[in-house]
Amino acid sequence: MKFVIDMDGVLYRGNRKIEGADAFIKFLQDNGIPFLLATNNSTRTRDMYVEKLKNMEINVNKDNIITSAYVTAEVLKNEKNKSSALIVGEIGIFEEVKRIGWNIVDLKNWSKAEYVIVGMDTTLTYEKLKAGCLAINNGAKFIATNDDKNFPSEEGLIPGAGSMVAALEAATGKKARVMGKPNEPYVNTINSILGREGLWVVGDRIETDMLLAEKLGARKILVLSGVAKGGNADIVVNSVAELPEILIDFLS
Repeated sequence: MKFVIDMDGVLYRGNRKIEGADAFIKFLQDNGIPFLLATNNSTRTRDMYVEKLKNMEINVNKDNIITSAYVTAEVLKNEKNKSSALIVGEIGIFEEVKRIGWNIVDLKNWSKAEYVIVGMDTTLTYEKLKAGCLAINNGAKFIATNDDKNFPSEEGLIPGAGSMVAALEAATGKKARVMGKPNEPYVNTINSILGREGLWVVGDRIETDMLLAEKLGARKILVLSGVAKGGNADIVVNSVAELPEILIDFLS
C-alpha cells in the first residue's frame, strides 16, 4: 500500500483541520506506509505546507509533499536547463522556478519571457493578466500549474487557478499546457517517487483526484469533506477520520 493524498478538502479546509486528519497521517506513519501529500494548489512552497500542517498537529517533511508548482518546475527543468518565465501566481511558483535556476521576468519586461506560468493568484490584477497575454501572444509558451476552477475554503468554494488560466485562454485564444492533477506530468512525477504498484488515491474531487487514480491504476478513496458530495469509488467516507479503522483490515 502506498498513498497519494490530496490536502485541500481532505486534510483541511483553508486553515481549519478536518477532524481526524492528524490521526490518519499518524496511522500511515506508524504502520510504515509510504505516502505523498499531493496538492494542485501552487500558492505555497513545500516548506510552507510543512509548517501549515505542523500547526494542525500533522507532522511530515517536505519530501512527503508535492505541489503543482513543484511538478511544473521538475518537468520544465528536465525539458530546458535554462530559460525565462513570467509568472502569474504566488510564492510557491516563484520559489520552485528559482530552485531550478530559471530567470523570472517582471511584468514590464514581458517581451523577454520564453514561458508564462499561471497558477492560483489571490493578488491577481489586470496588469498581470495584460503582461501574460502580451507575452503569450509574443510567442511565450503557456503553462498552467493546474486548471482547478475553484477550491474549498472555510467560507465555501472560491475561484481557483483554472479561473485565471481561463481568462488568459480567452484573451489569447491559446490553450495552456496543464501540469497539475490529473494530467500526465503529475502522474509521471508520482510514479517516479512511489513507483507504479500498490497505489491508493485519497481525494475529494471526481474530476481530478478520482481521475488521477484511474490514470495511476490506483484504488480510489473518495472523501465527502471537500468538493464532492457523492460518487463511485472503491471506498467512500465522510472524512479521513474513518480510514484507519477501514484500512487496518488491509494490513493483515
